[in-house]
Amino acid sequence: MRKLLVILSLLIIGACSGIQKSPKPDPFFDTEKMASIMTDVYLIEGSMTSNRKSFVDLGIIPDQYVYQKHGIDSISYKNNFNYYADRVEDFIEVLDLVDVKLLVIKDSVTARQNNVNKDVSQLDSISKNKIDKVLESVK
Repeated sequence: MRKLLVILSLLIIGACSGIQKSPKPDPFFDTEKMASIMTDVYLIEGSMTSNRKSFVDLGIIPDQYVYQKHGIDSISYKNNFNYYADRVEDFIEVLDLVDVKLLVIKDSVTARQNNVNKDVSQLDSISKNKIDKVLESVK
């Protein structure tokens, strides 16, 4: 039993030792550009999850939108993604940048929502005052 376990372990180690990492793609996206692209991909995927019908109605093809926005094609994105995925430390750096970018966007959206809610509540109180004045004048 022990011999079988040793042989299987050696076979697994030997099978994994010849794995080649992806070569540096041309064009190569630095971590900042890759993070920007991935941020847009995550935002679009999230948007599609919550409201796919809007994308279909407007005829927006998410992948093409991201590629066009960043001036890239699907092959260069895939090659760069594979390059970073093969290098864990670099990929973590990209994902950390994506996380920061998404948090900034989230904070911006939250601030806008708070401003809109405050404006609506102010408008509601102004509208109530105007309605009260009109009702008093009618009486």
